[in-house]
Amino acid sequence: MQIEQLILTMKKRPGMFVKEEKIEYIYYFLLGFCGANKNYIADGMDHKFSLWFGKWLLMWIVNNIDSEYVPKTAYWYDDIKTLAKNETNEVRLFYELCENFFLEYRNKMGYFSFRNDDIEKGK
Repeated sequence: MQIEQLILTMKKRPGMFVKEEKIEYIYYFLLGFCGANKNYIADGMDHKFSLWFGKWLLMWIVNNIDSEYVPKTAYWYDDIKTLAKNETNEVRLFYELCENFFLEYRNKMGYFSFRNDDIEKGK
């Protein structure tokens, strides 16, 4: 199962994956999934998500919410918590942001409009 499919399934049935539907629990579950996935290949979506979701989120916040935004921690779930008003909204916001991330990645829009593959490979 790829990360995108996993997140869609998690959205429908969160109790299958995390004890409580909290953004921190989702973060650590996905971190473990990406780190342990045997199908993890350098050009796969799992790899792109684990490397780029946090960076993409920061750029999304800067471009859409607050051009002066500076993250308080290195964890993307803290950025989502900052944007959301309560626990229900932060989980919902996470799923909406993931949909945007995958859409932009597939269509090479926004953050992905330039060759991140070349940057990642040091070209």
